[in-house]
Amino acid sequence: MTQKRSLIKAPLRFLAMALALAASIGGALSQTNLLDVVEVPEEDILLKEKWRHVGLHLFSDVPGDDLESVLDEPSYGFALTYMKHDRKGILDGGFDAGFQPIGGLDTTIIMDANGTSTPGSLRVRNQLAHAHCLLRLTLFQNSGFQPFLEGFGGVRGSFLRARLVIDGGAESQRINDVPFFSSNFDCGYAAGLRLRLGNRSFVTARYAESFQLDGGNVVQIADPDGIFIDDNGNVSSTATSSMTLPPSSIRIGLAINL
Repeated sequence: MTQKRSLIKAPLRFLAMALALAASIGGALSQTNLLDVVEVPEEDILLKEKWRHVGLHLFSDVPGDDLESVLDEPSYGFALTYMKHDRKGILDGGFDAGFQPIGGLDTTIIMDANGTSTPGSLRVRNQLAHAHCLLRLTLFQNSGFQPFLEGFGGVRGSFLRARLVIDGGAESQRINDVPFFSSNFDCGYAAGLRLRLGNRSFVTARYAESFQLDGGNVVQIADPDGIFIDDNGNVSSTATSSMTLPPSSIRIGLAINL
């Protein structure tokens, strides 16, 4: 009888020891998990994970002393920049697009609307536009002072935009919105700086040099003396002129990491 009781107690002791061992292992694992889920500061997360950068900038060409063009005085434009950041590589890719008014005319016309003579105000503007792909190398990304180098390439050109506003009308009527467009491939390089304002916001400044791939830094624009307006307010360009673009530009703006 004593032998049977000892045979029964042995498995029970083994089971109790197993349960105690499992409980101790579970406690150790739970403590490890608590350490693993300690909240990581947002700044470290932004350095380790992918993020996207969006910036809005005011820019202007820097005219040279020996350039004869309508840009003898600064002309300001706007640019939107998008960058995709991946910590696996040293370069960030993205694109940049913008436009820059460079002159035009405002005039009053009398148009024939269903047999009725109606006055209207016509606004015609020559504008430069660009669309570039970007490659950027940013230094000191874990600091508030982030210099960067950039290479870009894409299209730069000019277009003519017309808008007719009927007198007394609640809305503007756009006629021949882009009667002229001319573009050219260009490329260049830039150096800039990002200054951190908060966890995700920055002030960005950049200086760039660009080069047209065909004909130097010359683009074709609609010649103001060759703009023709018919009785219905339709605008057409009958002549173009060559304009030498300054190769240098500067910009400043705000950027946010998403």
